[in-house]
Amino acid sequence: SAADGTSALLIASITGHFDLALRLLEWGADPTLASDAGATPLYGALNMHWAPKARHPQPTDYLQQSTSYVELMQALIDAGADVNARLKRSLWYTTYNRDLLGVDRAGATPFWRAAHALDLDAMRLLLAHGADPHLPTIKVPSRRRPLDPDPSGLPAVPYGGPGVPPLLAASGVGYGQGFAGNSHRHAPDGWLPAVRFLVEEVGADVHARDHNGYNAVHHAAARGDNGLIRYLVARGVDVTQVSRMGQTTVDMANGPVQRIQPFRDTIALLESLGAVNNHRCLSC
Repeated sequence: SAADGTSALLIASITGHFDLALRLLEWGADPTLASDAGATPLYGALNMHWAPKARHPQPTDYLQQSTSYVELMQALIDAGADVNARLKRSLWYTTYNRDLLGVDRAGATPFWRAAHALDLDAMRLLLAHGADPHLPTIKVPSRRRPLDPDPSGLPAVPYGGPGVPPLLAASGVGYGQGFAGNSHRHAPDGWLPAVRFLVEEVGADVHARDHNGYNAVHHAAARGDNGLIRYLVARGVDVTQVSRMGQTTVDMANGPVQRIQPFRDTIALLESLGAVNNHRCLSC
């Protein structure tokens, strides 16, 4: 496409026509060609399989294909796809411009997308072919502004600097910053297995914080995930850390946005571990 550099192979991948994408590869299509936004067929196939719930219908052709998304990913890699290609900006067709995920995907790699989907099979496939499991998204301009002075104690992150690492994507980024729970699709019961894989097998920094100052406990707390919180605390994550917005880990469990009800057991757990409750529930 002269408009945005989208190839036929990319179109087939992002619309779920995986059988056609495989045929195009057999005919010599180049899997390294990216759109102006940095989208590649490898990212597109994975993104299509885990397409978020949206207010506009998502394509369902991928459910009727003989070729699975993992098989297509393998074929793309075998044909020379760059496993570390990064998006230049979020792809509008992921959520059709009504984005509830609460995280900008600029800078995301296929591995990051797999981590966000808690997809262990895809993460292992990409790792086996040289994927860098530590590449984060990148910080882009946002309407959200940190408090001044910044209560997180972290140095400022410039635009283009590191955003959200894969570990925090797999912990639930966005759930306490909007309505990701209404949109995000992921492997069932995959939260703890994905985080354990990233920490114990990949070597992700369990203490990592994203550009907004949140750590993995913040994001787990926003989902009321006590099992993951206990795992992270056992690995030494500090439950008393504060985000750039001044939110404690308890605050993230206590209705941080309207229409998300507090997780009472999570609040009690974090308070017992020393986290401060600022009693800022917006949905109580």
